[in-house]
Amino acid sequence: MVLAVFAMAAHAQQGEAGGSGGGGSIKPRISVSQSWTDNLRLNDQDKDAALITTVSPGISIVRNTGSVRGTLDYSLNGIAYLKTSYGSQVQNALSASGQAEIIPGTFFVNAQASIGQQNASAFGVQSAPTLTSQGGVSALGDTNRRETGSLSVAPVLRGQLGGLASVDLRGNFSITEVRGSSLGDGRGSGGSLRIAQLMPGALGWYLMFNTQRFNSKDALSNNNSSAVAGLSYRLGTDWAFSVNAGQERSDYLSRSGNGNDGFTGGVTADWTPTPRTRVNGNWQRHSYGDSYGLSFEHRMRTSVWRLSDSRNVTLGNTGSIGGVRTNYDLFFLLLASQEPDPVKRDALVRATLLSLGLSPDGQSALGFLSTGPSQLHAQMFSFTLQGVRSNVTASASRTVTSRVGDNLNQGDLANNASVEQRSYSLSGSYQLTAVTSVSLTASRQQSLGDAGRHTQLTSLIANWSSRLGSRLSVQLGARHSRFEGVISYTENAAYATLTQQF
Repeated sequence: MVLAVFAMAAHAQQGEAGGSGGGGSIKPRISVSQSWTDNLRLNDQDKDAALITTVSPGISIVRNTGSVRGTLDYSLNGIAYLKTSYGSQVQNALSASGQAEIIPGTFFVNAQASIGQQNASAFGVQSAPTLTSQGGVSALGDTNRRETGSLSVAPVLRGQLGGLASVDLRGNFSITEVRGSSLGDGRGSGGSLRIAQLMPGALGWYLMFNTQRFNSKDALSNNNSSAVAGLSYRLGTDWAFSVNAGQERSDYLSRSGNGNDGFTGGVTADWTPTPRTRVNGNWQRHSYGDSYGLSFEHRMRTSVWRLSDSRNVTLGNTGSIGGVRTNYDLFFLLLASQEPDPVKRDALVRATLLSLGLSPDGQSALGFLSTGPSQLHAQMFSFTLQGVRSNVTASASRTVTSRVGDNLNQGDLANNASVEQRSYSLSGSYQLTAVTSVSLTASRQQSLGDAGRHTQLTSLIANWSSRLGSRLSVQLGARHSRFEGVISYTENAAYATLTQQF
């Protein structure tokens, strides 16, 4: 669906491929990377030094006007190994998001897609993130990594009821596929109907109906449905409140197939004292465990500060939900005042990160493959400081993923009642000249489970990047990693990447 949306965008694009106009741009590219590692197999008992060659043709599409808007970035990464018997491989990397306005003001289709590398287990061997211009490539012999793809499509229909209420009908369909494993595969479908007072004043009302179903290949399906009525209240332009109450039915706690009916109710408060500051809090009662969220976000001219604490139930693959934010996320917030349009800002953020030699995926996301319902408690603090020629990005996060119900989960949660993960990262970059920059990133990731299970990965990555022309760039880098777990290792590497845009 996402590819079809961007095929339409490419067809609508004016000018030759690689050019740009008022509507956006299409930019093909190719990258060639050569790296050396002293421990390809990530095992100190079987060290295997090797040369790694990666060839990555890719394309970036941006469409920011018209009925089809969005961004797409895709690369196909062919990886070959020298001085070792390790076999070659191919990896995909995709990040796409788009919206098609089918009937102006009435019918929309939103779509998102991604392909990337994810840890199969929080307690398996792990490798350091790779800071390249595109990111998302894991060329080391990390047998714990799986290529994971996801696609979500959400049609939206909007209308009115007799000039008295607005109607918002939404569907959601999702699919997750893991290459070489059924763990983490799943299908989701559902929909929601919201009927709200049309043009409410300070006080308004709404009705919300929601249903969701999730199916895993190797586990029973899970269902949830709810119906609530709510009141909203706005105090000036700064404060907004809402309360709701209703009934909810779910089967998260038992395999018996008998749903659990119960009362659900909650409150939400939002405070926006300035366009750059926002504080939000919410709490909702559920029979399977209450959920809540608290977040603080403040943007200054040269910095972004964010603090959050939340607890929710997620179905199927935990993925990177609740993981640390990436360089892309933080710079997307930082440049909000400079470029309000989200699609145009996407292109600006990617160009800024490329000039700084930082990967959009520079902060490695937490998470692991799983099936079945789980409760995720996530806490995070992050900030980005931007100087005239320097940037500093820091983040600290903690997530506790706990199983919901009995014998409903597969993966790590089948053997652990909960999995706690911690992540710390500090990144600094400096612009040496208009076209050359250096960066240094230090990070640590920890996983803790039942019966004393524990892993820890510490890494240090240095990077130098420069533009050799208007469309040609080069990166040089080195990293040191130390992993402690069932199998411990140290790894040192150096790499060079040449990227040509067309």
